[in-house]
Amino acid sequence: MGSVQDAPRLIVATPDELKAGTYDSGNIQAALEALHQDGFAVLKGVVDVAHVEHLNEYMSKEADELVRNNSKPFNQGVNSNILQAPPLNDPAFQYNDVFFNSFVIQVMNAYLGYKPIHNFITGNNALPHTAGLRQPVHKDIIFYHPQCPFYVIANIPLCDFSKTNGATEFWLGSHAHTTGHEQVLATPDSTLTNGRLRVGEPTCNVLDDVIEQRRAIRPPIQPICQKGDIMLRDLRTWHAGMPNESDQYRIMLALGYQAQWYPNHTLRSKLPLSQGNFFMKHAGQPVEVRADLLPDDSDFGKLNDIFSFRQTSK
Repeated sequence: MGSVQDAPRLIVATPDELKAGTYDSGNIQAALEALHQDGFAVLKGVVDVAHVEHLNEYMSKEADELVRNNSKPFNQGVNSNILQAPPLNDPAFQYNDVFFNSFVIQVMNAYLGYKPIHNFITGNNALPHTAGLRQPVHKDIIFYHPQCPFYVIANIPLCDFSKTNGATEFWLGSHAHTTGHEQVLATPDSTLTNGRLRVGEPTCNVLDDVIEQRRAIRPPIQPICQKGDIMLRDLRTWHAGMPNESDQYRIMLALGYQAQWYPNHTLRSKLPLSQGNFFMKHAGQPVEVRADLLPDDSDFGKLNDIFSFRQTSK
């Protein structure tokens, strides 16, 4: 493939679309083509940069404490990356264009079906000065998953992403024909920091020979994104956290959207009761919020680290 085809598809809203908060049919078609063919799309400039910078300032200070106290397990077993959820208790950080972005929800309604379910919220922090440390190529799926769109992650960069600061590696198009049979199977000795593996079922990691076969067809990329962008990733798409050689945290939020037909009835975000009105009103967008509203002094960072995308009924 040529270089243009191997680049991520960028969905650029017109001034009129930005004002209306919705895409016209041309951009919806472009986003759907990107997700169906690549398993990935970048929505350009759909979040207020001031909102992103406010979140990044808070979460960077919080990360100093998390790292100093060694209070977060490393993600995917590599000492370069931690899960870090956004602040949920403070109304000052409750931005509709972050948590209930109208462009994201419009695309999710088109890709997953009417009124997708928002039931997952966390974040991902590539720690500074981690040159040479990268995650294995993997999917965030530890079961035999459907061969069609059933779940999408919206990643919101809180800073500009580059190869230097650890922009995530994505394998475009890898979602289209992948199954659990191309993943390393769990043994009694297999472990996963934030999930429960079942012996004989897939771990997250993709088999080495399968990776090399895919590399010959379409090698991976590291999308360069700016503050204000949102990356959409079909959950089946292969990816890997990359080294952050800079001296700053590289943080992105992760919000999950599930198709209504997919039978996972137990995955729920953990949210503070005092902020229930904001989250459950979901900015009037066509999305169903599934969440447990818990006492405000709950440890939401740790509670939202525990999740399973596995179906809960047949």
